[in-house]
Amino acid sequence: MVASEDESDDMLDFCLKGAQDDMHTWGHEYLRTLAGQITITYAKRVEKGETTDDLSKLVDIIIPHFIDCHEEPEAVDLLMETENLAKLNHFCNEKNFDRVCRYLCACSQYAADTDEMSLSYRTAFNIYKTQRQYCDAMRVAQKMNNMELIKEIMEACPDDLVQK
Repeated sequence: MVASEDESDDMLDFCLKGAQDDMHTWGHEYLRTLAGQITITYAKRVEKGETTDDLSKLVDIIIPHFIDCHEEPEAVDLLMETENLAKLNHFCNEKNFDRVCRYLCACSQYAADTDEMSLSYRTAFNIYKTQRQYCDAMRVAQKMNNMELIKEIMEACPDDLVQK
């Protein structure tokens, strides 16, 4: 694969045809390169109207490895590029949610359109809410200027002092 052309997606083709059980044993750089090829191929397939189910399966295999290796930005970028950002909440826990949400909020400033920005903020809001970080969720809801989310987080917060 080192001698392949820059625009080649041979590695992705071999991965899709081969066993995908222990892809993480091939190493972190392999997975990062594979993630890059997935995003390029995903965009081409969407443009042509082709199915992307096989790529989504690969993404589901790669994301836990990125999260476990503290590579949250790569995981978020891959999910954003493959339009699977809603899955991110399943991979967040009390150890990594803050890095994930901060990165999401930072990325939303550079979103291509308001829908992408709203999706980034909404995902961060949902993660904060799931992790019971009500003040941070409130801050995100205020950035979105969404009164429904503000009301939702106020009702979800059990602590009267935090609500004030």
